[in-house]
Amino acid sequence: MLKRIRLLRKFASPIVAAALACCPQAAFAQAEPQFALDVFVGGGVSTNPFLYSQGDTAASVTASIAPSVFVEDELGRTRIGGDLRFTRYLSRYGNDVSGHADASTTRRLDERTDIRVDAFVRSARSAARDSLLYYSGPSEETGPLPQPGLPPLDTTIAGTRARITSVGTSFGLSHRLDEVSSFNAGVGVNGTYINDGAGYDYRSASAQLGYQRQLSPRTTATLGAQAMVVDYVGRRMGDSFIVSPRVGIQQQLNERLSFIADAGASFVRTKLGGGSYSKPVTFAGSVGLCDRSLNRTLCARADRSAQPTALGGVSTVTSASVNYDAQLSRVDRVSLAGRYGRTSQDGVGLPGTRVTDFVGVSATYSRELNDRMMFSVTPGYSKIFDDVLSRSANYSIMAGLTVKLGKRR
Repeated sequence: MLKRIRLLRKFASPIVAAALACCPQAAFAQAEPQFALDVFVGGGVSTNPFLYSQGDTAASVTASIAPSVFVEDELGRTRIGGDLRFTRYLSRYGNDVSGHADASTTRRLDERTDIRVDAFVRSARSAARDSLLYYSGPSEETGPLPQPGLPPLDTTIAGTRARITSVGTSFGLSHRLDEVSSFNAGVGVNGTYINDGAGYDYRSASAQLGYQRQLSPRTTATLGAQAMVVDYVGRRMGDSFIVSPRVGIQQQLNERLSFIADAGASFVRTKLGGGSYSKPVTFAGSVGLCDRSLNRTLCARADRSAQPTALGGVSTVTSASVNYDAQLSRVDRVSLAGRYGRTSQDGVGLPGTRVTDFVGVSATYSRELNDRMMFSVTPGYSKIFDDVLSRSANYSIMAGLTVKLGKRR
């Protein structure tokens, strides 16, 4: 595990450096960095925290730290953040450590051109649980709808407690062609590594092109395509090439309500045994609706696409999410996160055949005790529906205190 962490650190360090060095003089000479640190201590009870086929109820204590630094000026903004979480279960499950770190920077090169660099590292033993824990309120991104902050949930290994480590980086460029049209392009590389023989490690490289044209002050048409190469580490079976063209629309329905939708197809070429190939064609698309006001945000989104999974080949991944966040008063806040994921693979010539569904919901009520301290309580529910194993649901509740240090935005 230490060897893998060192490898990830070696890979991620230049990525983060590139994100910070994109326009260093503009990023740091013209604005003072804002540092913050959230420290959480709490406890809870879960009936099946890792969604085992035979799970036990266990109490736990949790401590986490979440540092961040933010810089913004007239040319863009840079953010580095992360979360390190330690949980001690009082029976059966022992200790658990999970965490993530990410860095992103957006810079304006000229009046028509912007660039963005992102990098991340994630490591966890419960992707299903952490997919709900890592949601922390409404997105700060501007535009018709916030992009998903998490990668597609691989439900095939969500209940194994194998450590899943993901690392990746991406670079994007957008250029305004004229008053009503723009062009964007991007490239990215990712790696996913699974311990304990629970799945196959894989790497991917992708490129995307897009074109947007404003049809009216509230309506924009989109046209895009993405290509991805998938390489399974140490084996050739399952290696794939995916091309996915899409056409869509972005609609600002009113000052608060926005809608996006796109549709297309995923053309997949997967290497099988004996030199043969599988060439499925599946529907790909997404739809989203977001309602934003001063003290409340409600966003819903659904996606369907071809994605690599730990089964050893490309699968059809369907996902849906709902996020709600509301400021009830000066000190009271409530949020809700719901997520559904489905991974299906026909297994023709590939190592695994499996259909797995994940459903998870969590709600958080928080109350500020003073400017630096907050109390929160979070009940949750999650369950895996597996065609191989029968799994009991997890009902959980956690409560704790968060201390906020540093300069707040």
